[in-house]
Parts: sequence; C-alpha cells; structure tokens
Amino acid sequence: MTYDLAVGADVSIVNRVAEEVYGQLYPQYFTGSLPYDAGGTPTTVTWDVRTAPVFDLTSPAYSDEELRAHFTQGAAGPSGAGRSVRFTEDEVAEHAAALGASLDGRTFQAVLHQVHVTVDTGDGEDLVQGEVTVTVDIQASTSRSGLLTLNPVKAVASDSTEVQKVILDNVVLPAVLDQARGILSGIEVPAPDIPLLNLSAPVPVIQPEQAVAAMNLVEHGVPQPPFPDDWPTGPFFALIGTDTVQRITEAATAYLEGQSFPAGDSADFVVGTGYYQATIVIDEVRCEVLDTEVPTVSVQASVTGSGSAGIKWLWGGSTDAFYDLRLEPDPTVTLTLSMSGTTLTATTDRVSSFDLEIYPHDDLVSIIASWVADALSSTLGGLVGDAFQGIAFTLGDLPAVTIDVDPVRLAVTPTDLSLGRFGDALSLQGDISIDGR
Repeated sequence: MTYDLAVGADVSIVNRVAEEVYGQLYPQYFTGSLPYDAGGTPTTVTWDVRTAPVFDLTSPAYSDEELRAHFTQGAAGPSGAGRSVRFTEDEVAEHAAALGASLDGRTFQAVLHQVHVTVDTGDGEDLVQGEVTVTVDIQASTSRSGLLTLNPVKAVASDSTEVQKVILDNVVLPAVLDQARGILSGIEVPAPDIPLLNLSAPVPVIQPEQAVAAMNLVEHGVPQPPFPDDWPTGPFFALIGTDTVQRITEAATAYLEGQSFPAGDSADFVVGTGYYQATIVIDEVRCEVLDTEVPTVSVQASVTGSGSAGIKWLWGGSTDAFYDLRLEPDPTVTLTLSMSGTTLTATTDRVSSFDLEIYPHDDLVSIIASWVADALSSTLGGLVGDAFQGIAFTLGDLPAVTIDVDPVRLAVTPTDLSLGRFGDALSLQGDISIDGR
C-alpha cells in the first residue's frame, strides 16, 4: 500500500452535497449583476445559475500549449522596478511540466448548466438574453495548516450565439469564478482526528468518479504516487492499513504494560494457619493484526510475579518461603473489531488458556503447597482474565466535512458504516447524512 489511511467518496455524494448547498444558498449566491460598457453603450450584465452544479471527477486533460501559456502570456510577474520576469524556452518547458504534474490527479470540474445571461441597456428592453454552460476547473490541494482545500483555477463557457464571447470572458466568467472561490473556501475538509495517531498531511487523489484523501503515519512521510486504480465502490469509504491498525492497537493496549495486581489469602489447617501473598505484573505487551476474514487483533503479554507463603504453627513460630511465578504460555487475547456508529471499536472475543508455574526459592511446607497453587491459579485466572477482558479501544469518529458559507452551515457526516476488508486494508463503507441550519 502507498498509504496508511484513505478516506473517499464517489461522485454521487459530491453531487448530493452540491445540490443541498445550491438549494440553501440560491439566490444569495449563484446569481449577480455588473455594469459593462458595450462599445460605448452602458449596460448591466446579469447572470443566473438556474440548476445545481454537477461535478465530474475525471481530471481534465491540459494541452502543453495551455500549460505553457501560464508562463508565456503576459509576464509572470514583477521583478524589480519597471521590469517583468521572462522565462527562457527551457524554463517554460520545465515549469509547464511541473504544473501539469501538480494538476494531474488533483483536478476535477464543476459544470454549471443553464447559466442564464441578460444584458440590459436600462431602457426596459434586454439587449441580449441567452443561456450558456460554464465549466469550472477545480484543483484540490493541501494547505499549510494540513487541510484539504479546493481552488477554482479556470472557468470556460460553451459556445453561444446569443451572448458575445467578450461579455462572457470579461464579466460572467470572472464573476462565476469569484463566487466559486467564495463558496469553496467555506468548505473545510479535515483529516481524521484520531487521538492515538499522528498522521501526515492529506494528499488528494482524484480518480474518475471518486475523490480520495490519502494519509500516512507521520513517520512514513507524505503518501506518494502511484496510488491504486481501484477503490471501494460504496458512496463513502475509509481504508485503514495494517500498520495503522497495529499502531492503534499498540497505543490502546499500552495501559496494560506494567499493570500490577496484589493477591493474597489465608486458611486454617489442622496444624496452623497458612497464608500466601504475591504481586503479579503484566509486561511485554505485543499486538498483531491477524489475516482473517473477520477483522481481528491478537494481544499477547507476559504475566509474572513474586511473593511469599508459609504457615504459622499452632504451637508457635512459622515456616516461610519465597517464590516466583509465571503464567505459561503467555496469555493471549483475541479482539474482534466492529463498528458502533462512526466509531471503530474492539471487544474481547476470547482469552487463551494458561497454567500457573510456581518457582519456590525454598521448599514450601507440603501441607499448604497444593492449596497455595490452587488458590493462586484461581485468583490469577480471575485477575488476568478481567484485565484482558477490559481491553477496548475506539478509533475515533471519522470527520464531518463542514460547509460554512453565510448564512448556511452544513455538516456532512458518515453514516451506516459497515466493517470489512478491501485487499490488505480494513474497509469502512457506508453513506452520508447532511445536517445543518
């Protein structure tokens, strides 16, 4: 795998969200008007996007000519007083190739059908009236703060016999592009906030009909292509790699390391009172993700201890001995992973059987030796069993995508998630809900 964690959605989800946003923002957004001088005639150009945007997640192809134009048309920018930067032919080729690489797999399109354009002279009659389709190219990128951001980079209108190209290029398209930037800047696409993990910045992976954010454990660096061609087909999905599950499990079971339990009891015998006491310690906790159809994790630990035992004789005095103990083989607990809402949880499925081995430093009095062994076995079975049965952890809720464009605030939240496998990864697949004012 070229990533440790990936979260994605198909185009149906994107378009459902777009339709909801459009319905709540129109007509405050998706409409507008500006003055325009049409060859000496003052006019007002009005545009009205009459249907919700439809997204196409297939990355558009850019010709070499289009890419080179970014560095050859006009000047690239000021360089000192009165001078502009101009690139050599080799520099243009190098920069164009770098720009193409940055757009590949990170760019998609929003298509605005039925953009109604009116040019009004103010005398009560429309000079021009017609409809065009506007296609906005949008680049997904990672901000410095680690959020995925959506940046409109270009808008193109379909051919129109009713509306002059100069009006579209100089009024309508810049206005639509500006509004698109305002709307998309209000969409926050956070990385999953998993308290037990440190994740890299998300990398956008735009596939035909799917948008994916890929992340790594921070020590693995930022994910690098090539990325898979195949992803789950559900509307919403999250893929969790084996290393990530391993890390979550290790962090969640760390509380077991060094955990100690006191044990002790006494009993009357014909010749006196027997006793034992011990301290039991869990350490060397190891976790392993099992390659099974049902997602499971194995947690194993060493359980050792030491203590003393003896008997106080009826006629006075006592005989005491010290010992070490160990559970053999090391106890193993099998955890089964499952979904609870949007949270991945683990519960104990079974604890392996084990035997108590006692290693006395001195001879235990024979009359109490079997009692000590039986009592310790019963006590440790309960204590250690309870400790392992208490193992549980949560992955943390998957993030809600928030859309905050005044006066609308929406939260897009994963729902109805089911747990399975997809290749080498755990797969969470489900749908989304859209909530907000």
